[in-house]
Amino acid sequence: MPRSILLLALPMLWSCDQSGPLASIDAGNPWPNAPQGTPSSSAVPVVADASPPDAGRVMPERPVPKSSPTVSITMPLEVQLKAIQYMASMQAPQPGDAPADPTFAKSIADSLRGVGKPDVVSSGRRIDIQMEKGCDATLPRESIARHTGASLTTLLAHGVLVVRCADKNLQCLQSTREADDVLCTRK
Repeated sequence: MPRSILLLALPMLWSCDQSGPLASIDAGNPWPNAPQGTPSSSAVPVVADASPPDAGRVMPERPVPKSSPTVSITMPLEVQLKAIQYMASMQAPQPGDAPADPTFAKSIADSLRGVGKPDVVSSGRRIDIQMEKGCDATLPRESIARHTGASLTTLLAHGVLVVRCADKNLQCLQSTREADDVLCTRK
């Protein structure tokens, strides 16, 4: 760095306000909320939070009620955009989610071969079932129950966040976080 730029920057560094809301944070400490002066050899073990993995998760506004979970291209553009946002949020991992287990997801997908052509997407975060016809809002959950013996909770524990079916006219995403959280889009 040229010396002239360094000399110009020094007065700015000296004049930084140290009274703001973040003034008490030690920038040299990688864990700013950790108690200062605690020796690392006597670290307190971390206790896992007993709350569900999606506690505090804020989802965007649902575009249609759960009782009628299908969005079609004839609906207003605003509803269609909300569906896109909602589906993206369904698939988005949260900090409390289990790591994706691609081996487990592949074993579940292999069990779904009788339903359609299964595929593991996003390193095991989503399982897709491609079909010629027959996709509906109940198919992902029922297929998991009938063909794999697993529950949505088990899938979530292995990092699978969504099971999706799709045919020529419809796609439906089933959340593993909530059994009644299904959203479909019709072409």
